[in-house]
Amino acid sequence: MTLSTGSMKASALLGIILLMCGCGKAAPPCQNVAQSPGSPSAGCLVVTDRGVLLVRDWTGSVALPGGSVRPGESAQCGAEREVFEETGLSVVAGERAKSFDNGFQLFWCEVAVPAEPTIHRPFEIRQIIWWQPAEAHFIEWRYPRQGDEIKTLIAGRRAAPASLVESDR
Repeated sequence: MTLSTGSMKASALLGIILLMCGCGKAAPPCQNVAQSPGSPSAGCLVVTDRGVLLVRDWTGSVALPGGSVRPGESAQCGAEREVFEETGLSVVAGERAKSFDNGFQLFWCEVAVPAEPTIHRPFEIRQIIWWQPAEAHFIEWRYPRQGDEIKTLIAGRRAAPASLVESDR
């Protein structure tokens, strides 16, 4: 049997597409009952005793997990799905931490089921990091001043009266 060069290229391309799209398990159903209107993109600020959940891509830059929201999907559900697709962690999106000028919606998210993060998108994500904001070390952020913004959000949440923080959950 002889395959043409064009058919081999098409097969190789299809294989790459399947690998990029089909890596890992399907995201669990959205855990969020409070649905916000759609948004172009969304992500999660996950803070645990281990630190702040971050992902490093293949360019070396670091960011919070997140990405594009699908048509008809709420921003919270998009944020939950993106965290799962990038880190394997099931999270529940809570209150909005910040809305950015580009439409990105950042939510405070809690890990729903304790587990070790695992890379589900190896062609997109190179490393999963638990960042300690108090540590002084250089991070190449995907977006300028992102580290300072995260520190400010965390400090503001810790400074909020307990009754306000508890009522948001």
